[in-house]
Amino acid sequence: MTMERLIAGLLALAVLVAAIRLILWHRSAPGSRPLRLIALLLLQPLCATLLFLTLYPPPVADGSASLRIATAGASRLAARQGGGLVALPEAGTVQGAEAAPDLATALRRHPGARQISILGEGLPPRDIDAARGVQVSYDPPAPPTGLVSLTPPPAAAPGEAFTVGGQIAELPGASIALIDPAGRITDSGVPDRQGRFRLTGTARAAGNSLFTLRIMSGKHLAAQAAVPLTVRDVKLPRLLLLAGAPGPEVKYLRRWATDAGFDVTSRISVGGGVLLGDAPISIDTATLRGFDAVLIDDRSWAGLGGQRNALLAAVRDGLGLILRAGGPLDGTTRAQWRGLGFALSGNNVAAPLALPKPAAAAMARTRQGIASADVPDDMRLPADFIPDVSRLALSPAGDQAVTLLRDASGTPIAAWRAAGLGRVALFTGLDSYALALTGHGALYDDWWRALLRAVVRPAPGSASLPGISWAGERLILCGIGGDAQVERPDGAGAALQQVGACAAFWPATAGWHRLHDKDAVTPFYVQPADALPAMRAARNRDATLMLRSTAPRDASVPFPTPGPAWPFALAWLIASALLWWFERSRLGRDQPTRSTM
Repeated sequence: MTMERLIAGLLALAVLVAAIRLILWHRSAPGSRPLRLIALLLLQPLCATLLFLTLYPPPVADGSASLRIATAGASRLAARQGGGLVALPEAGTVQGAEAAPDLATALRRHPGARQISILGEGLPPRDIDAARGVQVSYDPPAPPTGLVSLTPPPAAAPGEAFTVGGQIAELPGASIALIDPAGRITDSGVPDRQGRFRLTGTARAAGNSLFTLRIMSGKHLAAQAAVPLTVRDVKLPRLLLLAGAPGPEVKYLRRWATDAGFDVTSRISVGGGVLLGDAPISIDTATLRGFDAVLIDDRSWAGLGGQRNALLAAVRDGLGLILRAGGPLDGTTRAQWRGLGFALSGNNVAAPLALPKPAAAAMARTRQGIASADVPDDMRLPADFIPDVSRLALSPAGDQAVTLLRDASGTPIAAWRAAGLGRVALFTGLDSYALALTGHGALYDDWWRALLRAVVRPAPGSASLPGISWAGERLILCGIGGDAQVERPDGAGAALQQVGACAAFWPATAGWHRLHDKDAVTPFYVQPADALPAMRAARNRDATLMLRSTAPRDASVPFPTPGPAWPFALAWLIASALLWWFERSRLGRDQPTRSTM
């Protein structure tokens, strides 16, 4: 039942109760005439009807069923095309247009509008929610040219590699370079056929810094963007390394994890109940709560027995788990790992793993490193040497798993899937340590760093921040407390506007801001208002296209809107006053006779 019907029912009930009261009063009141009763009975529903019309005035036809909304890039002469025109702030000054601060305000000013036509580059994120309540028509302009997508790197630890990705459009023959704050080229390359690119760099000392992404079209600068990077010292993630037997794979994994910044605890079985590595630990819930990731091979997995349930329970509680095959799997282990969500389809035998051919720059570094090393001539390797690395010919990918790593032939060699609050990954490479021995340490580092980054237990209380934001545009911050504040670049504080489980913030200036939430401080960078114009245009264009209605209604039909309520309110006030006076007057009553003495 709608509120309108509920109010109508309550008023009708009130009229009925008042009528019964008047009839009973008339029967018991001496000298009351029938005409008086009839007049009072008619005034009661009249007052109730006027009150209802005051609350819900009848609709009137409004001819403004369609609006044209000018956004950034709209023609300054759009008013000549006819129809109501509203200019949003991004459109600037448009001749003959009504200015509005946002789309929601424009729709409140024109309640009869049920269809809007978007002119220009499209609606910004501020207006997307308001546009979902009306029919949207949009004839988009040509796609923007230049840098249309940029993904800055997440926060990194000192010495850790980071990746910058993006996409450019309509720039054939373009080249991309990533330049560090000192002006040195960190990485360079060319985009693929779809314009996508990925560049890498290495984080240095802790702090905030701005790298520069430079896009050249021939000898001309086509686009340039600031790439923010936050480098911070973090608590060393704790890694538990479980192996069923010693070997070179375990040796180099432990060495790599230590160099990569992990606090490694190892437990290696040599048979007969003898364990190598660190002090013995028990695999239970309390112990596993102190680790961020566990790396275990198939032999150690088979030997866990009843402790396997405690390990899987810890994964569901947030622990990361990496399963590593040391050779062909037995039927029980294969069934158990398949039960965790991995397909494991294929032959259960060792097969060659295709490796990419080293790039010229990597070959030069390898040649230089080998020449400088004190290595006998008969043990020197050629610069383009590709080691023999094998894999288990079982595909880890499946309907429930996400492919994480592929070899040079495109065959999946690692995949992960969620398990409660944690993640489980499966790696089918058998002897990846050969990469570290033959000058391919970078690929070895990429593989294992990607595996651990995919599953490691996330840091508690980390706020969710957008990758790219602009000055003057609303910013949504999620995963923060109710007393969180933002420190502007000039040191002034700014309160946040709570929006459900998140908070809104409007940065006025560009630069590094700091989010203070409880005891954590998270820096984030705000781009200048005029930065990355092609990326912003592409974002608005794509978002508006997703709103575009497939079958817009006929906007020429007038749309009914609520009419004015004041005439009914005035009539109700007059009728109520008349009823109040009439009930207390002597009209319609017999005058009492005066006795004479």
